[in-house]
Amino acid sequence: MLTRWLVLTLVAASWRAADACSCQLQHPQTHFCNSDFVIVGRVQKLFRGNEFYDSYKVKIRNIFKATPKAAVALKSGRILTPSQDSLCGVNLQPRETYVITGIVIHLQAHMGLCGYVSKWREVTPRQRKGFRMLYKQGCTCKVHITRKRTKSPNTCVTNYDDCYERHGICLHDRKRRCRWTRAPALTRCLQGHRYNMTLT
Repeated sequence: MLTRWLVLTLVAASWRAADACSCQLQHPQTHFCNSDFVIVGRVQKLFRGNEFYDSYKVKIRNIFKATPKAAVALKSGRILTPSQDSLCGVNLQPRETYVITGIVIHLQAHMGLCGYVSKWREVTPRQRKGFRMLYKQGCTCKVHITRKRTKSPNTCVTNYDDCYERHGICLHDRKRRCRWTRAPALTRCLQGHRYNMTLT
């Protein structure tokens, strides 16, 4: 996780050579587990910074996760993001409420497109339950987004299916194997995908 953001910082130092932001596709649970903080906050104001970073003043409504350093960094209510889209900067709308995952660098909270940032009103009920408590319980599991099969007991696999992104939570079963938990919303979504495939 730190390596990814360190690379982002180094890229920011030479942004004129950067062409575009590139991030690995990850499940919301992975974002939660790899982040220093996960919050829900309402954007109040954008502060234009230097050529590398801008910052958003955010009124924090919920803190779902925060390391000790993140708890200190979040007290200011400011979250930094790269000022250039090509450096994975995030553009937030004033007076909109978001769920935001991020990391702490030099006691400052940072967010970017390689983290998870989404309007809270667009987050599904299953994702909300995940952010509030269940993703944390599944951090000993790994979620792989791949078309390859795997039999690892510590892994849940999805092949780019947004049903699992929107409704899937990976937890240990009674035998300590990682499995996608059953949920009516996930079942309905998968059944709908299968139905649509029969029509094409």
